[in-house]
Amino acid sequence: MSGPALEGDLQHFFPTEVLQLLQLSQANGRLELERARETVELYFERGRPVFARTSGASVRAGEVLVHRGQLSQDALVQALAEQANHPGERLGAMLVASGAIQPDQLQAAVREVLRRIVYGVLLWREGSFRFHPGERVATEDIRLDLDLDRLILEGLRLADQQRAAGG
Repeated sequence: MSGPALEGDLQHFFPTEVLQLLQLSQANGRLELERARETVELYFERGRPVFARTSGASVRAGEVLVHRGQLSQDALVQALAEQANHPGERLGAMLVASGAIQPDQLQAAVREVLRRIVYGVLLWREGSFRFHPGERVATEDIRLDLDLDRLILEGLRLADQQRAAGG
């Protein structure tokens, strides 16, 4: 496999600029963003983010479902314990299979997690990025198709609100 097709320093190119370049070029592949102790991977198809994951602290889909009242905390704890006995099996798939949640509830929760990961990355001002063309998200992952422009605008609006509130 060849090296990254695009790489740089986030002190010179803001994450929003990198994301917009990938969108304009209709890129397919994996964008890896790295800083101190965190790595975020964003997968793109036709210039649109379809999946994200982070090594850093992030809200999980199960927590979103509990917060929305679609899953009880007890059911989440029980499912997490059950998942420990089935390594490699996805928690969301287990919750859907058991009837605890509906597939559309899982998709909405995963979409919210993805949004939060992207919102977090938009604020990075240090670190590096590398784009690996052609790399695709694994087939078992829930695939999403998000409007990047709306994501960026919403993320920047939330950042402005946090700054105004002194947070």
